[in-house]
Amino acid sequence: MFKKDPRIKALSNLKNSDRKKLLRSLREQLHLSDDFPLALPDDAEIKQTNFTSQHAMGTIYTNAKNIPVVFKEKNKDTLYPTTYACWANPGLLPVVRTHDLVIEHLYNGANLMVAGTLPPFDKRLVPGTVCQVVNYTNPQVAIAVGVVDMDLASMDKVAGVKGVAVEIMHHFEDRLMPEFKVKLEMPKGEAPTEEEAGDEASTANDEQAETVEADNAGAPSPSSVEDLAEVLDKLSVEDVDHFITRSLYYTIVTDDKVELPINASNFIANHIMHNLPEVDHNEVNIKKSSWKKSAKFLKHFEKLGFLKLKGKGDNLVVVGFNKDKDELKHFNPYKIGSGSSKSKGSASNADGKSEMGLVTLYKPINKGKTLLESVGQPSDRYFTSQEIRDALHQYIDAHKLVNEKNKKMIMLDDLLFNMVNIKKSQAADAPRIIARSALQPPVLKNNFTEAFQLYKDNGETPVFKKPLKGALPRVKVVTEMKIGRKIVTRVSNFEVFQITPEGLAADLRKICSGSTTIGETMTSPKTAEVQVQGPHGTLIIEHLKTLGVPNKWIDFENKVKSKKKR
Repeated sequence: MFKKDPRIKALSNLKNSDRKKLLRSLREQLHLSDDFPLALPDDAEIKQTNFTSQHAMGTIYTNAKNIPVVFKEKNKDTLYPTTYACWANPGLLPVVRTHDLVIEHLYNGANLMVAGTLPPFDKRLVPGTVCQVVNYTNPQVAIAVGVVDMDLASMDKVAGVKGVAVEIMHHFEDRLMPEFKVKLEMPKGEAPTEEEAGDEASTANDEQAETVEADNAGAPSPSSVEDLAEVLDKLSVEDVDHFITRSLYYTIVTDDKVELPINASNFIANHIMHNLPEVDHNEVNIKKSSWKKSAKFLKHFEKLGFLKLKGKGDNLVVVGFNKDKDELKHFNPYKIGSGSSKSKGSASNADGKSEMGLVTLYKPINKGKTLLESVGQPSDRYFTSQEIRDALHQYIDAHKLVNEKNKKMIMLDDLLFNMVNIKKSQAADAPRIIARSALQPPVLKNNFTEAFQLYKDNGETPVFKKPLKGALPRVKVVTEMKIGRKIVTRVSNFEVFQITPEGLAADLRKICSGSTTIGETMTSPKTAEVQVQGPHGTLIIEHLKTLGVPNKWIDFENKVKSKKKR
């Protein structure tokens, strides 16, 4: 249904009565018992929008974070939970198992054929039933959601049987989630034990027992109970003001790391936010307070006599404290929190990722293929520079091209000569001998296309299915002054690192306590750009590091840095 990007309209909040009706309809349709703990993550607020895809029209329901959880077709009552909803509710849908060879075809848009399934089957798998498709090696994690097309419940064997077993409505890699600017990582379920793997050939009664266990596994964990408590126990504006005021008192009285003068953004981010007690920073920050902006907060306490400020508008600098205030004389310091958020991560997954790794790769073209094939290497894959160096040395040794008088020099035969000198104007006067150390650069430049692959999880998991062409783009962070003497910081070229503009903008609003806008760069090719008010280059670079982007991949330019007077 979502092979191509669906066209969606603006999201609108679902009324509380309609929200309850939706959950009740979902429970009735899926024949869930009253004891089944149905929970759509962050469903305290559900939104809806209409969509039009290549072959269907309908409605999509999302949670408060705009992650699709349920969808349905127009003029039809059947509700389809998304893979994300299935992950959050183990046992929500009956399971159809398949294996790796079939999954790739599902991701390419095919339906699940009966020959690609693995019995035994759940007794609920009759035609018309909504089900989830899983990899038998990871049976707790749904990779697709569809409708049963055959009476699988009555089948014991699938050998020799033809036909569509499940019509796929949505899968993990279709265009549903990307259209909502959502990037989810498939959870890593527990691999089945040898004993469980052997049960693939067991009876259907065993299958029913497994289903009951899966249903029981749907009970909320302690962490999910805490999340629910957070949703139900929202802090009032007065509570937020109280926490931030206490943090200011703590900073003035106790924090000896404050070096005056200090600009407003650094003061808020590195001291006020850092010195909060053990609270959720997504709930307690300047934006959630009555002041809304850092400048208003600081000016308020300047009027009360706690701070001394310099500057105009939003460009303020804290130059002094007044420690003689009565409130500070009777202030009792408290234990500050860890400085982290209790939330499960922002939309950009800012959960302290390990640093990403980079591998530069090369794919042969033209004479590069001839070189590799001559030393027994395939010419249809990517190579590292070291592998190409080894192939060159192997070719040189096989053809005895080392200069006998000077081992550091290589004599060029026709193939190597043409690989080094691709322009006819250069070839006319080019020498037939070259230093060994100078051979590889022109060979790579003239006969290979460059690509790159990023790795996460300490180099274990590739970020992209296939390497991306070209060199790794560098993240650009620019601080500049706009018309009206407003200082802003712009960030671009970050999407290749799996960071969404919406997620980054949300993070920067909290970290920098300033408003953000999302736009496009003026340069070609145009890429997404996030702009935040204020000089926050250092804070942004530190945040990018928590997202796995090291400093060496970031270019920072400060255009408002004061020039030295001559």
